[in-house]
This record gives sequence, structure tokens and C-alpha cells, in this order.
Amino acid sequence: MTNIYIPEATENQSRITAGNISFVHYQERDSLQNSRVVFNCYAISFVINGEKAIYRPSDNTIVATGEGIVIPQGNSIMAEHTLNEHQYSSILVFFPASVVVAFLNKHQLNSKASATPDYIKFRQTNYLASYIKSLQALIHEGQNLPYELAVNKVEELLLVLLQSHRSQLIALLQSNAPSPAQLLKNVVENNLFNNLTLGELAFLAHKSLASFKRDFEKAYQIAPGRYIRERKLEVARQELSQGKNATSLYFDLGYDNLSNFSSAFKKKFGVSPKQYQLSAQ
Repeated sequence: MTNIYIPEATENQSRITAGNISFVHYQERDSLQNSRVVFNCYAISFVINGEKAIYRPSDNTIVATGEGIVIPQGNSIMAEHTLNEHQYSSILVFFPASVVVAFLNKHQLNSKASATPDYIKFRQTNYLASYIKSLQALIHEGQNLPYELAVNKVEELLLVLLQSHRSQLIALLQSNAPSPAQLLKNVVENNLFNNLTLGELAFLAHKSLASFKRDFEKAYQIAPGRYIRERKLEVARQELSQGKNATSLYFDLGYDNLSNFSSAFKKKFGVSPKQYQLSAQ
């Protein structure tokens, strides 16, 4: 699986560009397979039709029609698809860190938040719907946009989001990247049940597969595949003891089918999920 670099990969889509700021009308057919996406800049995506699944190092979500998301620089796993006969469609706004720094300084914004979000998801308000329509018109008319006006369009959008997500947005915009060791742990612990491959986890941690395995074993004193399997089974044991049944549990834990889950559980604990549940009652 090759890496997709954003915004470079959108250059064949309808767009207008002013310096290092771009506004893109992105359309494609279903892409149900996960793609490794590298964001070289900040991005704000408005889903017009379809839905976008996105996995970040510390969190994941689905952005539906009528929603938007702010994505900072870094690596993501993504899949986009339509829910009807029309193509998946979104409006994308790309802007560099320099625009963010100028925005924070101009408005004297500072956050002391202890946690930095991996993204900010929001509903498209009536104001944002009008904003999106104005961008669509500019894009499809092929307007030449002066850089100063492009900066103003980005700033307008950030000011709107500031009204509803002030502390989150400031924290995201002024965030410093976590250390490589902390990033690795964030990726692993927050994606235990997302059924991502080790290669995809390595990508989110900004590492090659070999270095991911090596650094993982250094941090956890166990191979990553074994650690993830055992963590899933420990969670399964807790859930079963609290009354959840195996049929509703295996999919949530990332197993393809009930048989695989039951076999793994019995190998770990010596009894089947049903036997364990009966003994725990």
C-alpha cells in the first residue's frame, strides 16, 4: 500500500490555489479499502455526499454527510465512500502552519489545555453551508484568488469554528507533536480494536514496520501481535463476566468471525467463552 500525500494527491480535482492555500472540490467513487494518507498541511474537510472513516494516532471517527472535520499535519488511515448512486463528494480547504501561526498571533489566542485533540469534528451550520456554497462557486467558475483573499477565507472559517470549539481548536492549532515513544503508545492503545494491520499502525506512528516492531518490543517487552491479541482477550474476559455474550462481542474486538474468537479465547484461558461465562455467574 503506497502513501497518499495531501494536498498533492488532489491536484487532478477541481480546485483553486493561491500560494500555499488550496480550495478543492473532491469527488471519487467508493474507496472502501483503507488508504495511508500523509497530510503535509492543515486540512478542513466538509463532506457533501457520503462518509469518511478516519483513523488518527490517538482517535478515530466517521464524518458523515453534513459534517466537517479539522485535521492537523501528520499521518492518517482513511476510507471514503458514497451511500447512494452519486459519487463521494467533499469540499477541502488546505493551509500551511504559517497561516495558523499568523492567525494565533493576530487574535492573541493561547490555550493551556492538557490534552491536544487528534481532530475536531463538527456539524455544518447554516452559516457554514453558505460558506461551502461560496467555495463551490469560486472553484467551478475557476476564479483567480489573490493570496490575501485566500488567507481571509481561511481566517473566516477558523473564526467560525472558534465560536463553537474554542479551546479544542486553539489546542489543536498550537499543539506540539508528542515524542516518538509517546506517539507509538498512543497509536497502539487507541487502535486496539480497530482491526488495523501492524503496517497501518506503524504508518500512524511514523515508522517503518521493522522499526515499529523493534521500538514496540523495547517499550512493551513483548511482540506487538501477541500484545494486541492478549489485550483483546483480557477485555473479552471482563466483558463476558459482566454478562455480554460472545456473539455480540467478537466483532467489537476486531475478530472476523465467532469461530476465530472462540478458538483464541479457549487457547488463552483453557475454556470456551460460553463455558467461562457460565463459571463466572
